[in-house]
Order: sequence, then C-alpha cells, then structure tokens
Amino acid sequence: MDARGDTGALRFPDDDEIDGFWGQDRIHAPRPMSPLAFDLITDTLALGFTRAHAEYGAPIDMFTRSVNNYLYSSMRPVTDPAEASRRAELYADLPRRLDEVGQRWEDEWKPALIRSVRAGRVRDYRGLTNAELAAELERQRDDMIDQWTIHGRINFGVVAGARFVDFYHETFEPDDPSEGYQLLQGFVTQTVLATQEMWLLSRRIRASAALRGLFTRPTAEVATALADPAAEPEVAEFATAFQAFLDEYGWRSDAVYDVADASWREDPSIPIDALRGYAALDDGQDPEAAFARTVQRREDLLARARARLADDPERLATFERYYEAGRHNLPLTEDHAFWIDQSGVVNVRRFLLQVGERLVADGCLAAPDDVFFLHRQEVTAALLQGGDRRDLAAQRRASVEAAAALDAPPTLGVAVRPPDGTPMDPLLEAILVRVAGRRPPQPMAEAQTTLTGHGASAGVATGTARVVRSLAEAAKLDQGDILVCEMTLPPWVPLFALAAAVVADTGGQMSHCAIVAREFGIPAVVGTQVGTRVITDGATITVDGTRGEVHLGPPQPSRH
Repeated sequence: MDARGDTGALRFPDDDEIDGFWGQDRIHAPRPMSPLAFDLITDTLALGFTRAHAEYGAPIDMFTRSVNNYLYSSMRPVTDPAEASRRAELYADLPRRLDEVGQRWEDEWKPALIRSVRAGRVRDYRGLTNAELAAELERQRDDMIDQWTIHGRINFGVVAGARFVDFYHETFEPDDPSEGYQLLQGFVTQTVLATQEMWLLSRRIRASAALRGLFTRPTAEVATALADPAAEPEVAEFATAFQAFLDEYGWRSDAVYDVADASWREDPSIPIDALRGYAALDDGQDPEAAFARTVQRREDLLARARARLADDPERLATFERYYEAGRHNLPLTEDHAFWIDQSGVVNVRRFLLQVGERLVADGCLAAPDDVFFLHRQEVTAALLQGGDRRDLAAQRRASVEAAAALDAPPTLGVAVRPPDGTPMDPLLEAILVRVAGRRPPQPMAEAQTTLTGHGASAGVATGTARVVRSLAEAAKLDQGDILVCEMTLPPWVPLFALAAAVVADTGGQMSHCAIVAREFGIPAVVGTQVGTRVITDGATITVDGTRGEVHLGPPQPSRH
C-alpha cells in the first residue's frame, strides 16, 4: 500500500490523471458505497443542488463521482457565459432572499417533504408488474432530485446563520469563538424529540429488574427477546414502546447515503446499544436538562446583546433581521437530515429491496440486497429483459468490500487557486468551511503531541480516548470517555450524553458534531483531519475546545 492508499488491483488516480479537483465526503460517506447509492442518491444530490444553485444565482455547479466506491464531490464555476450572467443578476438579490429561506422551509418545503416521506413509508410495490417497477425506479430517482433541490435551497439557511454569527462577532468581539453560534441553538428538532423518547425508554429499563437483566445480555439476544411474541408481559410492553420509537425515528442508518446499509427498523442493534448506555446514567443526566441550559444560555445572550444595542437602533435592527433569518439554521440542519438524508434514503432502500425480491424470484439475483450492487440501468434491464446478474452482483460486492481496506485520499486532482484577495463565495464558505471544516492538509508526524482543529465547543476535558469509526463500534464508549470519530450525524446523538468531549476528523463550527457538543455543553474540536488515525484507542488525551487543540497526553500547563 503506497501513500495514496493503493492496494492490490485498486488504486486511486494521481492528481494529473483526473480532471478537476475533488474532495472526499467524509461527513456523509466515510466508507465505500454501493453502485446503486451513487446512481440514485449522490448523483441526484448533485443534480438537485445544482438546480437550487441556479434558482438562487450561485455561480457554481456541483458534481459527484465514485472513485473506488468512495464518494468524491466537486464545486465548479458555471462556464456558460449567458447562464453565468443570469445567475449574477439573481445573486445580487441574495441578502434579501436569505431572509426568506427559514420561513419557506417551515411553511412550504418541510410540510411537502413530510407528506411525501410518510406516504413512502407505507407504500407497497409488490403488486406492480416488472414494467411498472422499472417506471417506479425512475420516479424514485426524480423524487430524490426534488428532495435534494429542497436541500440545496436550505443550504442558503447556513449562509444566513453564518451572516448572523459574523455580524455578532464583529459587533461584540466575544472571547469565546463559539458564542455567536450559541444564539442559534436550543430549538426543538427531530433530533431533540428522538433523544427525549430514547431517554424515556431508558428510564423504563432502569426502573425494571426484568429489563435491566435483559439489557445485560448481548445485543443480538436483546433484539431477539424484544421481537418474541411470547415474551413476558413487562418485556412485551417495553417491546411495543420500542417498536413505536423505531416506527417514528428508526428510518435512519449509520451510512446515511448508502442504500445498502440497513436501517434501525431492520436492525435495531444501534438503538439497543444506545439504550444500554442511557440506562447506565442516573436521572440527573437527563438530556432535557442539557437542552434547557442551552435554551437559557441563548436567551441570556440575546437579552444581553439587545441591551447593548439599545442605543443604536440601526445596528439593533440589523441584528434582529439577521437573527430572524439565522435562527432557522439549527432546525434546517437537523430536520432536513431526518426527512431527506435519512428517511428519504431509507424509503428508496425499502423500494429497492422489494425490487430485489422480484429479481430473486425471476432468477436474476441470489438475494434481495444484491440489487444494491447493480447500476440503475442494469436494474431496469433485469426487470424488463431478465438475465442472470448473480455473478456481477457478487463481483461488485467484493469490490466494495475490498475498497474498505483503502486509505482514501482526502482530495484528488489539482485545485485552481483564485487570485489573492478574491473573496470566497458565501455559499462555498458556509458549506465547505462552516459545515465541512475544510482547511489545508495537516501533517502526521510520528512524534505528534498536539492536534489542531476548529474549537467548536468551549471547555477542557481529559479522559480516555475511544476511537469510534462507526456506530457498530459505539458500545465501547463508556461514560466519561472522549469520543474520537470521523464525523457525527443525528443517529450519533446518544453518544454525546456519555462522552466527556468529542474530537472529529471533519466538520466546522456549523457541523452537526459542533452543534450537538454545544447542546450538551461538552468540549469539542472538529476538523482535525487525522484524529482517528493519530489518536490511539485507550490513550489519555486532553481536549481544549476553546483553543481548538487536542493534546495527546495529560493536561498541559495553562498558557492563559
């Protein structure tokens, strides 16, 4: 294996062998994905984002591609002069349009999404003919483009949030670099509701000797017991409540974009492990209390800011305008992830599994989930023309599994640097810097003692590092450990109630990881790039979320 992560027959292209500049999406797809995930999820994402950019006048288009089954994306300037001119006129009105994004999400886009997603959860495709299934496959693709278009629009809500934070920091110059972001937190989201429901389930476990005993058993045994119709009454009653939780919040998976990954409803191992961790916490660690503190902190900061601007009505009016637009950032971030990135993708998976069942019955595939290892055109051909695709699916599955051994480079190709002094496009700055946390590559020295990143949540904590690359490894995190991960998304939230601090390879100040760390009031450093590779599982580390530093060892002497 060379420095670019090449092994065996699989290799990544050198920079001069690939057109353009591409970045690996380690937030949404840190591991290899199935071919059909690229065709139906990430290719449609690029189309939807580009459509939204055109609506708002952003001068960039989005592209995605598979390289050894890893997801890479690229943002490129619009090249057609007429289209560039048209967008420039629209973009001039962006400051006003930013004021409308959050309310349009609440009034128009979210209600339409919820209706569509809930309908997709119960639709049965088994009665369709093969030709009708092929037509439905195209409809599902079109529907994902529509959903990603909504996502592309609400990305401008991140721009609105960044605008408010910049104004706040320029006006008040706070010592805490995360203070402005704290004013955008403490709002009820699907993530908050799911966390509250999981906590209530954990209280039932804690109060019941039978359930406490059950949850000491291996996860697979717990799942079997909860699915047993002959379970004792106390277990059966809990199982009913747990299934209700899954029916509402279990439309999610660890892999996010990969339709090949089973949802919580199909495999409840992840929420079972999360419940076991929650049940070990006493009542004083109720996440609702942390949420209440976040709300109070926001209101205190708002009151203080308004009081300080009381004698400057013009600046106060700007503060109120920017805040009204920016306050939607957190609900937009968390709820779009639930309804689009998670529920929407799982709905596509549900449809594809029924297609897979048909192709197994027709002798085309060996198992329903082999369908994920075909491309869209191949699925259509199999439905309409038949033919044995079992060997092809097996080869593709093996290729995805082999790719997991690669160390995918964070970028491919050569970046075109703009002239010095060129301001960064506000959408690119919001998405690539505030959310993704992009910054120059960080070195990996053998004797490295300090990692740097974005200080996302203030405070200092020392503890045992637990390197968790996926939720399948989350059970090793104990209360008071420091979570070291590539990224986090809403399914990871239960871990924040256990962790003393968080270190993430990816992410910026407006990433999910940063937001949730601030909600729980624990230190966090995000965007370290190399944390999961440099930090040893079980090592003692110190996280300084104020300075954006991770010390690979005990606490350092104060330099303040």
